[in-house]
Amino acid sequence: MTDTGRSTRGETPSPVDLPGGGARAGLGWAAGSILIASLFLLLTNAQALDGWAAEQEPSETMIRVSDATAGWLDATERMGAAGPRAWMHGVWKRMQAARFAGQAAAGE
Repeated sequence: MTDTGRSTRGETPSPVDLPGGGARAGLGWAAGSILIASLFLLLTNAQALDGWAAEQEPSETMIRVSDATAGWLDATERMGAAGPRAWMHGVWKRMQAARFAGQAAAGE
């Protein structure tokens, strides 16, 4: 029950009584989480953004975008923000190359 003594169950699909704000508060929380995750990925995974730009059809706009993403990648590498991704990529590549005893190397 809310402070007014009225249940919010009829107003939202939630099976529990929600405090004032209801669905709006949930949307704000979700939007904030998405924003934080996006900023984190922008800072630590510039390699993916640069790779995406390089794969697009060439045009004047995409040339500018590709230049911008390459600059952002260089900046994150200088700041050291690309380090965790580079480390994880190295671990993944070593695991990918691992073979059982007597197993032939994988062909590329």
